[in-house]
Amino acid sequence: MRKITIVGAGQAGLMVGVGLVRKGYDVTIVSDRTPEEIRNGRVTSSQGMQATPIAYEREMGLRLWEDIYHPWDGIEFNVLSPEDGSKVSSFAQRVGPQNGRADWVLDSIDQRVKMPAWIYRFEELGGRMRYESADLEALDRYAVESDLVLVASGKGEIGKLLQRDDEKSVYDKPQRGLALAYVKGMKPIRTRDHGEIKRGLTWNARPGVGEYFVCNALTINGECDIMIFENLPGGPADVLDMRDGPEQYLKNCVEILDKYYPHEAERCRDIELTDDLGILSGRFPPTIRKPVMQLPAGGIAMGIADAVCLNDPITGQGACNASKFAKVVYDAVLNRVHEPFDEGWMQGVFDTYWGLAEAVVDWTNHLLDGPGPAASKLLMAANENQQVADFLLRGMDDANRLMPYFFDEAAADELLVQLMPRQRKAA
Repeated sequence: MRKITIVGAGQAGLMVGVGLVRKGYDVTIVSDRTPEEIRNGRVTSSQGMQATPIAYEREMGLRLWEDIYHPWDGIEFNVLSPEDGSKVSSFAQRVGPQNGRADWVLDSIDQRVKMPAWIYRFEELGGRMRYESADLEALDRYAVESDLVLVASGKGEIGKLLQRDDEKSVYDKPQRGLALAYVKGMKPIRTRDHGEIKRGLTWNARPGVGEYFVCNALTINGECDIMIFENLPGGPADVLDMRDGPEQYLKNCVEILDKYYPHEAERCRDIELTDDLGILSGRFPPTIRKPVMQLPAGGIAMGIADAVCLNDPITGQGACNASKFAKVVYDAVLNRVHEPFDEGWMQGVFDTYWGLAEAVVDWTNHLLDGPGPAASKLLMAANENQQVADFLLRGMDDANRLMPYFFDEAAADELLVQLMPRQRKAA
């Protein structure tokens, strides 16, 4: 029986661990927090999940909340005027089984709910948890004990072993001041064409300010909505800081909406935090790192998920990327029946994943710089045509669908002729 050690009990680490234990592998997951500490701790992300990553969770027996939490029923996308925040373009789409979209399921489960439950499931299946802070000495020990060491958490001194890939990394400093708040009492989304959306996501971009989006989620005390701010560093809305305390933090969130996202402010007149630890703020440079880690004692380990592909959350792909990476690693381990997990194998696994992730990273970086002519044409057309809106929103699940149309103006024109021929001929 091959032995696998995984550092990090997050989306990717637990998916790989549970999946491999179900196939008879000897798996140990290392975590610096117990399930109770995770559940009683601070929120860590907004973790919106698309249809394909959700299908991977289902494949590994990890869809544990479908009887108590219904998926989203719609998505709205707004580009706002830099002058007054009014909607320049706006489109929406119904999603979810309740709207006849069984193939288009989206949701968000607070990681304080998800990860403890997955840890218990992992242990029920025979996996072993080890609660300790993994340092370089520990990595050397894991490498001796195991056939393969996977590192899904690149914090502290471990992160120093993960080399930045300068060819794939565009930025060397943060592009947004990130902040979020878990709240209750928010009113539903009211769209122009689809009426009321109770559970869903709305995304807003205001030039000169940043982006603000909201998604419905299941948290430790029931359903909630997550307010997510992507503020330009040093910009007018870059004022959210957890050190202000929960009460003032939430007041600052509402003030930002009043000033820069007035249509969203109307939904938030009666909101309150789900809990005092339901806030988060910080910033980081989007970074791609090389997957092979050379350990001090001569062994090797492989970085996966956020440890090697840290994407800005502007496109809501963080948990999705981790799930897709987990699926690639899981399949690759199963296919490596007897051969060693050497450097060539590790690089090959990453290259397979990069075939999925490169388009996501390019799409995300493009939005951080602001939509170009091609993207602007598509967004404006989606405002008038449901087929274009459907095309763009499905690109959230697979960004390769957006290529090259999101960047190439000629390709975008050809796509629009295909999707809306009558309107284009009339024009």
